[in-house]
Amino acid sequence: MYIKTLKGQWHTRHVATLSDYGIIGANSWSGRWFLAWLMALAVTLLSACSEPKTEGSQLTIGIESEPERLDPLTMKNPKTFILSWQIYEGLLGLDDSGEIAPKLAERWESQDFRTWTFHLRDDVSFHASNLFGAPDKTRRVTVDDVLWSYTAYCSPSAYSSFLLTDSVQGCAEYNAGKADSVTGLKVMDEHTFQITLLKPEPFFLNRLTTAWIAVFPKEAHTAPFKETWGLQTAVGTGPYRLQSRTDSEIILARNSNYWDRSRSPKIEKLVYRVLKNDQIRLVELKKGNVDLMVVPNALFPAVLNDDGKLKGEYAENFRAATYETFNTHMLGINLNAITDVHLRRAMYYGTDRRAIVDKLLYGYADVTGGTIPPGIRGYTPPFEATALYNPTLAKEELARSSYRGKEIELLVHDLANSEQIGQIFQSQMKALGINIRLTKMDYNSVIGRVVKGDAPMFGMFFEYVLSSPEPILLNLFTSAKRPVPNFWQYSNPDVDEKIEALRTIHDSTEANRHSAEIEEEIMREVPAIFLYREKYLAMYSRKFTNLIVNGHGHFRFEHVKTSQ
Repeated sequence: MYIKTLKGQWHTRHVATLSDYGIIGANSWSGRWFLAWLMALAVTLLSACSEPKTEGSQLTIGIESEPERLDPLTMKNPKTFILSWQIYEGLLGLDDSGEIAPKLAERWESQDFRTWTFHLRDDVSFHASNLFGAPDKTRRVTVDDVLWSYTAYCSPSAYSSFLLTDSVQGCAEYNAGKADSVTGLKVMDEHTFQITLLKPEPFFLNRLTTAWIAVFPKEAHTAPFKETWGLQTAVGTGPYRLQSRTDSEIILARNSNYWDRSRSPKIEKLVYRVLKNDQIRLVELKKGNVDLMVVPNALFPAVLNDDGKLKGEYAENFRAATYETFNTHMLGINLNAITDVHLRRAMYYGTDRRAIVDKLLYGYADVTGGTIPPGIRGYTPPFEATALYNPTLAKEELARSSYRGKEIELLVHDLANSEQIGQIFQSQMKALGINIRLTKMDYNSVIGRVVKGDAPMFGMFFEYVLSSPEPILLNLFTSAKRPVPNFWQYSNPDVDEKIEALRTIHDSTEANRHSAEIEEEIMREVPAIFLYREKYLAMYSRKFTNLIVNGHGHFRFEHVKTSQ
């Protein structure tokens, strides 16, 4: 039997919840129970000695837009996650360093990577809510809640259904209305849930760490709560619970009944203030009416020196936290429109990514040559950043191409520096001898033209909700995923076969190595000009300390404490 450890490796006859605490020689059941008892005692003692909660404390976060409905089924915008991560939890998550960590499932196992068995905690309760009969009533999370939630994620009303429909047995049929249940989801007993896949997937767990696959109570979508769910009512198991919500302010209160005592929040309330104007948000931070904000690129000149560090007035009063998420920014290419690989390579090697990063982001990005962000499950890209910009090679490739000066249209939009990137790219290509014409549209219109195949080139960015390389390659570069999300219409039977073979690799280090080889092969055909992985900058009051954000952009506010 294969049992999953928390470090991403597979071993035979290995129990994750013991070995990862450094316990060895626990092969007998009596030994395991004794060690488990010792661990529980240690956790209790550590919790008693942990830092005290700060009564009356409040962290105010300035956010740029009103969050959408806090319904895990319909959430689309990753910017909502700064709230939803505090309320909802899934079977699994990522820890502070980006490794898979147990949440509502305390352990899991698989013999063949196709059937996955999850063992649920028996000590987790939902937030108190009218859902359960009175404002102060709650109930334990059950395996039926997990079945309900996962079935709902396979429904056509779930935005995140794409994460499961091509993986979980019966999910696609349920999504299409051809079945009344999902055959691959099964309750084994009151604490055990089983998922059967269409094919073996050693990387399946990395589909489940996202905020889009959370567990919520089955009462949520029943009358009379269906209309208010996600607005005035949002019930999960996370360290904070929804207290109130208006158009301009959302208040989360500490969950005093949180199951993980080692992560019990120190701060009593999180207050999210909606301040749509960047300058106003910054002014409110300076006045002390906001304690934390993510600094948008447009404010970098105001708050950063040329070296990327906070200017004096900000460094004196605020802390800076840089965090790296699983994102990538690129200029996509429609391979059906730009068929000359030598022209595509000329643009690839002629793009000075470092100049873009330094000019627009003050260095807050890692230059990349491919789609998979560095660090995702320990992944190391195969591209040497300093070798990506090669004007000599660009000119050689252009000379070998059939290009004769015809304008190439590049669609840009008003998000993620798209227009500014387009302008710099246009200038760099002009110096090379390639004419680029920019067409600015709203983001949704750009996506519409891309899906129709009517966009020769297009600015785009991804914030991946997947936490390993394999499903990224599977979704973006296999022939079966055309036209969406294989936006470039890339097709290579050899690459299809190699990506499919990743299902047979059980060791994550080995899988990363093969993924890098596949990515390198893909990029020789240049389906896109990948530019950088952005690093985000959060600025927060020196009254607080210990801000941690993981690769999913999960602000671990339960760790934040006052510095006094």
